[in-house]
Amino acid sequence: MPTHFPRREADVCVIGAGLAGLIAADELLAAGLRVDVFEAQAGVGGRVKDTRRPGDVAVELGANWFSGQQPLIAEQIRRFGLETVATHDDGLHLFAWNGRTRTFRGAIPPLGPLKLVDISQAIARFDRIAARLHGQAPWGSEALQRYDRLSFGQWIDAHLYTRAGREFFYLVSEMVFGVEPHLVSFLYVLYYASRSVSLTSLISVGQGHQELRFRDGPARLCDRIAERIGPAHLHLETPVRAVRLAGDGVEVDTSRLTGRYRAVLCAVPPPAARQIAFAPALPPARGRLLQALPMGRVVKVQAIYERPFWLEQGLSGQSMCDGYPLTYTIDNSPADRRCGVLAAFVCSSRAERFLDAHTDRTAVAAQAIDRLFGGRFPAPREVLVEDWAANPWIGGSYGAYFPPGVMTTLGRALHDQQPPLYWCGAEYGQVHPCQMEGALESGLRSARLIKTAFAHE
Repeated sequence: MPTHFPRREADVCVIGAGLAGLIAADELLAAGLRVDVFEAQAGVGGRVKDTRRPGDVAVELGANWFSGQQPLIAEQIRRFGLETVATHDDGLHLFAWNGRTRTFRGAIPPLGPLKLVDISQAIARFDRIAARLHGQAPWGSEALQRYDRLSFGQWIDAHLYTRAGREFFYLVSEMVFGVEPHLVSFLYVLYYASRSVSLTSLISVGQGHQELRFRDGPARLCDRIAERIGPAHLHLETPVRAVRLAGDGVEVDTSRLTGRYRAVLCAVPPPAARQIAFAPALPPARGRLLQALPMGRVVKVQAIYERPFWLEQGLSGQSMCDGYPLTYTIDNSPADRRCGVLAAFVCSSRAERFLDAHTDRTAVAAQAIDRLFGGRFPAPREVLVEDWAANPWIGGSYGAYFPPGVMTTLGRALHDQQPPLYWCGAEYGQVHPCQMEGALESGLRSARLIKTAFAHE
C-alpha cells in the first residue's frame, strides 16, 4: 500500500456516494461516528443523475420515479421539504405492435379478447406464486430451486398460450429489468415483484412505480444529504483501489489517500465492487456472487420539446413498442408545462444496435418518437442520451439481475454481512430492490448494523 499519500483515520469508510452510501453515512454521522465517504465520480448520486436545461428544468438521466407506497423516500421528502409531482397518467396511451399503433388506457394494451384472457390468467398465476415469497428468503426449498433453474422466458413460454401474450411478457421483462426474459431467473422475477407490491405495479403509473417524481429531480435529495455529510467527510473523484484487513482494523487505499477504519461499507454496484482488490480475498460466495451478477442494458433518452404536444392532443405520453429502437416512453414534462419532456427507453438487444458507432443516436431517437406519435408535433429541440453501461463505475442499468441458478446457489450472500466489511446498495434492498427505496432501505439497515456492532465492542 502506498505510504506517500495523505493518511486518514476514522470509524467507518463508506465506498460510494450513491443514495445508499449517502444515507448510510448520514445515519452514522448522526450517531457521532467519524466517517469518510469515497466516491469515484465527480459528483454524488451514483445512478441518480440530473441535468438542468434552459428555464431551470430538471431532466433526469438516471433514477426518476417512485411510488406513493414507498415510506422511506416519503420520509426523506418530508425531512428536506422537497416537492413532488404526480406523473401524468390522463389521456390515451399508445401501443405500437406488429406495425400498427393503437390507443388504450390502463396497464394492459388492447391485444384482443383471447390474448387479454391469456395475459390475465398468466398474471394471476404469477401473482399466486409470488405471494408465497412474501416474508420468505428466496432460497432453501426445493420448490424455489426449481423456479431458480427456470428462466423467466421459459416460464412465459410454458404458461402463455398465445404469441401476443408471450411477446407482451417479453416486453415487460425488458421494461422492468432491461434484459431479455430468457436471461433472468424466474425466481428472481418472483422475488423482485413480491418485494415491489406486484408485477403489474412495476409497469404502472397510477398506484404504480412510476406514480411520482421529484419536482426538481431526485439529485436534489442526494445533494441535500451530501450537504449534511459535509465536504470534510466526502471525497469525490477518489476511487477505492484496495481494501485490506489489518489486525483490528481495515486499511483502505484510494487513488489519492489512504486510511484506517474500524469498518468499511461497500455501497457500489457489482461492476465497481469488482474493481476493488480485497485482501484477504472475499468469502467464496460473495466473490462468486459479484462475478455472477450482470447489469441490465437500458439506454435512457430524454427528448425536450417546446411544449408537451402529446398532452395537448389528449395523449398521456406513455407507450409500449415492439419495434426498433424504443421499448417504451413516458411523459416527464415539468408540472407547469413550460416545455415538454418525453422519456424514452431503449432496452436489451435494441440498445446494442442503437449504440452502434455508426448510429446517429439523437436523430434515430427523434425519428422513432416522430413515427410513434404519427408526426403530430414538431421535432424536439434537444435529445439527451444516457448510456449507463459506458460508465465504468456503474456498468449498466437499471441494476444487476440474477441469471438462472444464481439466487438459490449464491443469493444468501446478498443479505449476509462480513464484519468489519459491510454491503449495501439498490441491489441489496430487501424491499423495492434496484429502486431508490431499496437503496435507502439497504443503506439505513447496514448503517444500523454497524452502529449495533460498535455498541457491543
